[in-house]
This record gives sequence, structure tokens and C-alpha cells, in this order.
Amino acid sequence: MKILMTQTVQGSLDGETVRELEEGTEYDTVDSPRGLRLAKYHIKQGVAVPAPGRTAPAPASKIAARKK
Repeated sequence: MKILMTQTVQGSLDGETVRELEEGTEYDTVDSPRGLRLAKYHIKQGVAVPAPGRTAPAPASKIAARKK
């Protein structure tokens, strides 16, 4: 999931590496349930919002169906 930071904070996009996430910058979390949880955590904390025009990634089954 892609998020837009509204504040600069120390945080993680993969659940392992902590780094400075800068205000005004868009970040992609890892493409996994953990990444989605981290994105939602940053949003719930009020330090990020969903990036405009982006939502959570589609489940793999839907992606496979689109390719057929």
C-alpha cells in the first residue's frame, strides 16, 4: 500500500528496518499483510494518509484473473 507522510517520524515500511519517513514523501510498504498493517498503523497514528489514487494491492487471485 502506498502512503503519503503528513509528518516526519521514525518508522518502518517492512516491519524490520526503522528509518526516518519524511513529511510530504510517498512510500510503498512491503506487498504483504505485514506491509498493509504497517500502512494502516501509520494512518491510524495520524502521521500518514493513503496516497492519492492508490489503495491496498489486489489479492493475488484477482491479479491472476485479470491476466487471463
